[in-house]
Amino acid sequence: MPHGKFDPDKVTPVQEAFWVGLTPQRVANMWEVADDWADLSPEAKEFLRGADKEKIKQLNSTISFMNAAGIIGKFLWIGGATAFGLFIGLTQLWKAFGEFFTVKVK
Repeated sequence: MPHGKFDPDKVTPVQEAFWVGLTPQRVANMWEVADDWADLSPEAKEFLRGADKEKIKQLNSTISFMNAAGIIGKFLWIGGATAFGLFIGLTQLWKAFGEFFTVKVK
């Protein structure tokens, strides 16, 4: 079949199945995927071309680990700031009690 000419009598069964199954929704889906792929960075395209199930599983576990590490880091930061605040508050309270209960000798 020459390029640019469509002869319905020379269509193979595979080509006919393709054209019959090509609904407007499937065409829209193909355009959407093509647009999404075009928007990816070259690095992301290279990663996806070489990705297998093991790499994707490792990436998912790494993302989960980093999320957990971020939550733990925030918890430790808040805990450290609270402990420091308590330390400063208790030393000020100790100083105030010490000044109040100190016997002044004249």
